[in-house]
Amino acid sequence: MSANTTEGVQRGRMRVRGYDEPEFEFQMLRGLGAINYGGGTPGELLLAADAVRACMAAQPEESRDPAGCWVQAHAALAQRVEKAAWACLEGNHPVSARDHFFRASMYYRSAEYFCDPYTPEHRKWGLSSRACFIAGAQRLDPPVQVVHIPYENADIPAYFFTPPGADSIPRKTVIVHTGFDGSAEELYFECGRAALERGYNVLAIDGPGQTGMTRLHPQLKFRPDWEVPIRAVVDWLAEQAGVDMSRLGLYGISLGGYFALRAACFEPRIRALALNSPILDLKAYQLGFFPPEMVNDPPEVRLEWLPDIPRSELPDDLRALLKIVFFRFGVESVHEWLNALDHFQTGDHIGRLAIPCLSMVGEAEGGEPLAQARQFCDAAGGEVTERVFMLEEGAGGHCQLENLPLSSAVLYDWMDEVFER
Repeated sequence: MSANTTEGVQRGRMRVRGYDEPEFEFQMLRGLGAINYGGGTPGELLLAADAVRACMAAQPEESRDPAGCWVQAHAALAQRVEKAAWACLEGNHPVSARDHFFRASMYYRSAEYFCDPYTPEHRKWGLSSRACFIAGAQRLDPPVQVVHIPYENADIPAYFFTPPGADSIPRKTVIVHTGFDGSAEELYFECGRAALERGYNVLAIDGPGQTGMTRLHPQLKFRPDWEVPIRAVVDWLAEQAGVDMSRLGLYGISLGGYFALRAACFEPRIRALALNSPILDLKAYQLGFFPPEMVNDPPEVRLEWLPDIPRSELPDDLRALLKIVFFRFGVESVHEWLNALDHFQTGDHIGRLAIPCLSMVGEAEGGEPLAQARQFCDAAGGEVTERVFMLEEGAGGHCQLENLPLSSAVLYDWMDEVFER
């Protein structure tokens, strides 16, 4: 045997490490969850995480910009993957190009998430996410239908997916939308592809105030009467030949648990409602993100004051949350926002719900979501199936992003059973 001339054998140099910052940790899990359906790869996401940590370590602690590091790392990753997608197209490799475009779309969305919503870069990364997603989804079988649903003086951006082999035969259909910071593009990986695999048509939408809508119509903000945009959406679906209106479901995710619940109370054409999780009182839910002292005695914090408030008084994560809150609700102060939230209530309307409903919530989401889910189960006028996801299932977190296959199995198995009655 020859003498050793190598340096040994390794399995690799990449190490799995998370973040000390809870919001960064959640957003990393969010990206890792999308891997199940083609929205990322472990290697690329871990590479971005290393880049974020390296960027932060290179900055003086007193002027460290964690959000800026996150945006820089994920935007750079998105651009590299998008470049690879275009190279695949030039080489006539459409499947590889599609997969690259999908991942690039999700990485641009990650960059958009922590980017200041009042800057041009925020819209730039958002539109890049949309463009990459469309480039990928046009290479599905069958290709996606990019939809602009008439709504007041604008339109609701949406994607209409049909399963392979679909024709004009009416099929079961689900409308899906998220809540505070998700996008219709992300919904494909979160729950859309799983629905297609089960034979559903899928209409993924972004309503007023939501991410995809504000990219195109930034003047439109969240509204409490979500039945108005949903009515326009259902009107559009009713005109599509391949939609069985007797098997029409609505699925609301995160803050979409309020929006979908409110809409279903007034839209009789919805035949099955799934909420992940149910939100009856959006004000109580959103205040759960803030320290108790701020909830009990909310200070007057205005948008123009945010850059000058020291970190000792307003941590970076809370500062970023307030900024995106102001942007999406169309307000300029904490007091304006709290006054606006008073209108985001389902009130007694929930008793009108006579359709089958599914309540989904994770045991680790906190006391407020669990309490509101319980209240929903007690107050809804129709049959409610309750599902609490447990930590021991690897699914106890917000919207089960750490275990999307389990979440989708629960959701669509329930919806199948409702529509087969």
